[in-house]
Amino acid sequence: MFDAGLTVESLRDCLAGLPPVELKGMTLLRECRPTGQFFPQLTHRPDGISREVLAESVSEMVAYTQRCRQVAQQLTSLLPIPLTHFSILEYGL
Repeated sequence: MFDAGLTVESLRDCLAGLPPVELKGMTLLRECRPTGQFFPQLTHRPDGISREVLAESVSEMVAYTQRCRQVAQQLTSLLPIPLTHFSILEYGL
């Protein structure tokens, strides 16, 4: 596959071994959920966060979303790879 010595199985194992991405915005949302709030509050309250941290978290989530969209767009332009050694018994004719 790709003439780089990768097989479908090794690529799958490589992708499955990647750690999940931890975004600051998702961490903030998780921290606010137990208190019943949906969005983090700013610092004018004792349990709030600073405006800078909130802006940085939102910017990080927007940038991550754009990168995912770009990768998805690149994946749609890939040519299909024939799987000659793989059989699906449920669809045998």
